[in-house]
Amino acid sequence: MNRFIAFVFISAMFFGLNEACKKNIVMIANQLYSSRGNLLIECSDNKGKFSSNLLSFDANPFIISFSDYKWPKETRWDCTISHGENNKFYYDLQVYHANYQRCGQLRSWIAKDDGIWFTERYEDPAGFVLPWKTRA
Repeated sequence: MNRFIAFVFISAMFFGLNEACKKNIVMIANQLYSSRGNLLIECSDNKGKFSSNLLSFDANPFIISFSDYKWPKETRWDCTISHGENNKFYYDLQVYHANYQRCGQLRSWIAKDDGIWFTERYEDPAGFVLPWKTRA
């Protein structure tokens, strides 16, 4: 009987916490100082939702706000970001991935002249993660 009570208690906590789950945020910012050009952003999730934007230099970040799919389905957001003449510089990113439901996650990506910077926390500064690829 004690195990049954513990099971019911843990199940109630799990479902109760999922009901109050904050949305996750993917944020992409344009800080391309040298070109002061536009950043083309094209994103889609693994269920077919699509979002795109042409983000000008130092504009408000492009934000995708969403809830994770419930287990056992995974949640994945992929984006292609590009800039320059004919979008010469680009990168295909997996900007978010979760195998189970998470709450209030942040993924902040910043496009700079030397490449792509990233952080998962509001209070931490972004760090360099990827150089730009070049189209032929």
